[in-house]
Amino acid sequence: MATKKRSRPFYEVFLERVIRIDAVQRHRAAVTDENTAQFFSEGCRPGVYGDFRWSLDAPKAFPRQEHFSLPMQHAWDAAVAEWKGFIAELVNGELIGSGVHPATGVRHDLDPAEWTRTDRILDVRNGDLHEVHDLIEERPGKQTVRWTSITLRAAKRPRQKKTRGHGYDWEGAWGYATSLRAEDQWDWKQLGRDKKQPLPALRKVVEQKIVEWFAAKGAAPNLSDIRQNITIPLYAGRRTRGKRKR
Repeated sequence: MATKKRSRPFYEVFLERVIRIDAVQRHRAAVTDENTAQFFSEGCRPGVYGDFRWSLDAPKAFPRQEHFSLPMQHAWDAAVAEWKGFIAELVNGELIGSGVHPATGVRHDLDPAEWTRTDRILDVRNGDLHEVHDLIEERPGKQTVRWTSITLRAAKRPRQKKTRGHGYDWEGAWGYATSLRAEDQWDWKQLGRDKKQPLPALRKVVEQKIVEWFAAKGAAPNLSDIRQNITIPLYAGRRTRGKRKR
């Protein structure tokens, strides 16, 4: 039975992806500004009026009357860059958000289009998505809650079923295999020699070499395919591999 991908609270993933990262935390020691400690520990927007409401479109950190140090600005810019990438994964469907509809109390997966709107504010701590009807300077005015208690999970990746034997560099493997016929490739004091070919009598030794060659390229095919396509013609003394058997 396939294991269902685990959902995690939005806030947990947000802290992991946006706040508790080196690009942000490296500036923490240099920041002495007031009203910024919660940003580094909890993801609260810095400032006197700091809160946990992040705009999906362009998060603003500082009210116009407040001024912050350069290290604080660098930390915020790093967080915003990660935030945009984070939201992009929801838009692209790499992450799937699931929320409770406030009118019905039923949990649904959110349409990726929800994450593209410019009139959305996300309470990252509670995982609530709000629609903003007006904006007073940097502070949102009237809001409507669209989804609550949002959780996230990774999207399922479709399994790519590879037809047996296909998609591998058989010609390259054959070229490597024929190089193993060279006399100086083997220590004949340690290995028994095949009666007809300058190869080890134990064919598994050669097959292991072929497996390692494929693995270095990314993935090795089934051993029975290696045997049919490489080992048998190699030990038969053929100069060419011939048509690949399926």
